[in-house]
Amino acid sequence: MADGLSRGVGGIWRWLYKEFVAIWPVFLFLLFGFLLLISLIKLALAQFSVETRVLSSAVIGALLGAKAAIVLDETPLARRLERRRGIVVVAAKTLFYSGATVLLDFVERFLEAVHKLHGFSGATGYVIAHTNHYRVFAWVLGISYVFALYFTFVEIHKRMGEGALWRLLFEPRKITTVRSPKLTSLR
Repeated sequence: MADGLSRGVGGIWRWLYKEFVAIWPVFLFLLFGFLLLISLIKLALAQFSVETRVLSSAVIGALLGAKAAIVLDETPLARRLERRRGIVVVAAKTLFYSGATVLLDFVERFLEAVHKLHGFSGATGYVIAHTNHYRVFAWVLGISYVFALYFTFVEIHKRMGEGALWRLLFEPRKITTVRSPKLTSLR
């Protein structure tokens, strides 16, 4: 029995490791993007003494966003988008992820209101009355920028090939001097 239990636990760890390796690059990108976004919101709200959770919100959001990006890329909708122009893919995925983020944000606020009010009655009204629409708009814009940048990088990666984006951004440029025929004839 102990042998079966240890194999089961080992299997869970292997599965978790495989899942984490699959989402690692996406997770890191979204984590840095969300940390930057939440930090900017926190700085903007500091004058009003409004507290926001930075690290935990960014980590949880990045984990959920990374896993969702990996899973949703395997759906029939994502496969249909593969035949479209890159800008259409980026726009469609950005709109979808931004909309899902807003929906999840309202669900989270609704569940907090249900807990605070000890029931479902009045929770929707409470959420609507206590929502800062400017904060929601800022959050949607920021999330949209992060996802749009991520999906743009994915499209560039698909078009240019493995490692090309990394070389473009981080490898030193090779400087070649090309003389213009007009300039050399003037000498």
